[in-house]
Amino acid sequence: MNWLADAGVKQRWRDVAAIVTIVVLHLLLYRKVIRLWWTYDDGNILRTLWYFPFNAPFTDANVWPQQLFTPLMIVAFDAQHAMFGMNTTGWYAVHLGIAITAALLSYAALRLFFGAGASLSAIALYTAGVPLVSVVTQLSTVHYFIAIIFGALATMAWVRGWPLLSAVAYLLAMLAKEVACPLPLLFLAIPLRDVRTRLRWLILHAIAAAGYLLWRYAVLGTFTGAYGWVIEGAEWPRLIALLPWRVAQAMAGVDLAIGFTLVGLMLLAILYAMRHKQARLAILAGAIIIVLPLLLLAKEMNRRYVVVPWLAYSVAAVAGVASIRNRRVAATLLTALPLLAIVNNRQEWGHEFGVRQRMSDEGRFFFDLGPNGVLREPAVPPAVMAELNTIKTFDLKRPAGASWFFDDIYLCTDPNILAGKQVYEYDETRRQIADVTAHMPALAKTYCGSIRQDATLTASFRWEPPAALHWDLGPYETGTYHAVLGNGVQMFPLPPHDALNLPGAKGVTLRIRYDSPEGWVTYSPELALDFVKRPEFAWAR
Repeated sequence: MNWLADAGVKQRWRDVAAIVTIVVLHLLLYRKVIRLWWTYDDGNILRTLWYFPFNAPFTDANVWPQQLFTPLMIVAFDAQHAMFGMNTTGWYAVHLGIAITAALLSYAALRLFFGAGASLSAIALYTAGVPLVSVVTQLSTVHYFIAIIFGALATMAWVRGWPLLSAVAYLLAMLAKEVACPLPLLFLAIPLRDVRTRLRWLILHAIAAAGYLLWRYAVLGTFTGAYGWVIEGAEWPRLIALLPWRVAQAMAGVDLAIGFTLVGLMLLAILYAMRHKQARLAILAGAIIIVLPLLLLAKEMNRRYVVVPWLAYSVAAVAGVASIRNRRVAATLLTALPLLAIVNNRQEWGHEFGVRQRMSDEGRFFFDLGPNGVLREPAVPPAVMAELNTIKTFDLKRPAGASWFFDDIYLCTDPNILAGKQVYEYDETRRQIADVTAHMPALAKTYCGSIRQDATLTASFRWEPPAALHWDLGPYETGTYHAVLGNGVQMFPLPPHDALNLPGAKGVTLRIRYDSPEGWVTYSPELALDFVKRPEFAWAR
């Protein structure tokens, strides 16, 4: 395997053909994203642009209530807002362009190590990977692509012997997404120059990393963010043991047969590459780069979390294939693996894009919904609905009054709650939003009458400063629990026993909903939690 192939090849047309292929592949796989609208965190970031000055993401902790520090994401949003305003078609076109740029620069970085065919195969694998589907279809994940862009630039500068430029690009990659923090470990493992030179050059990267961490601490008062789920000390061994499986699931996608076949074949190629000492060092460094940023996310492995690990995994797999001495076998695998990834991509796309399209349709519909309209059980997440409503009524001064609900307990608290209202719901069979007002009285009567008002149910909560809410729900270990807020206006699934980081929270009022395996449902009354005055709370029926 030629680890340090000269980037200047005679057959320049191969690079041109590879570049064209990468661009066309992105367009063929992801061109439909321009149909989408605001989803997930988009609304929250938009309001950040409107309420804070340009420099605030770099200096103001109020921009980062969850203590995540990714200021270049806000910069990207600011630039697109300046260009397109609220026209999401332009946003998604630029988003796709940034994704293509990340892939092209990654290809350029790989060309410093591999031939055109192997580099193209690795980027095609990455492009068609399941993790990319969730990142391409979400505007607020643009910082992953920005981190990859600057990570690729840092790598190219390192290889070319420009350590200062590499360190600057590395700092920018971290300011885009903290997933780039372990990147210098890869530089240390790359068999370029002698170890002493590499260590001397890495002093600049160490200064960049220290500067980033001190900057983060100066703004947020912490070196790490409040990443969703709380991980207790006793949970670490199990979560670490399960981490490879959860990462593999995230990489495989909805079609597990095809996905695990692809992931397994790539793993065999990586193991084959590890016959070489230099390959072992680079792959070990890559594995550390993959694992370290994921440890704090070990409880909930979303697809987007593994987009950078997927890029590293794709490169390592192609390195293994490129080390096969039989050129015909190697060429076949370099073609077959991306083709299998494309097949798997289409399965994932059919599922993921359908969900995002529904969210977009519901969001647009709600934005235009009149004061008497009500949207039932949207796919748009509860917090996002609240953000859209605030943007609609407060920021853009559109008529207020439209409402929504996620749980049918909404129909049971006030018999006249839908008086004079038009209720709409997404029709999965026709893939459009339908008027279901006529069905609501019967649905309310059936559902409200079926609730078991006297079923046994327990809930205890404990607030642990600075930001952790612990709970235990019971007495059932099977079935499902939900937290219901605002009598159904918001609803979130809850494990029976767990804890969440909720920075800045002072309290919350909620119901606990329990769905039994037998099909019956029960609710607690509204429970008012005050984290400051009453950090421990217990209720039982």
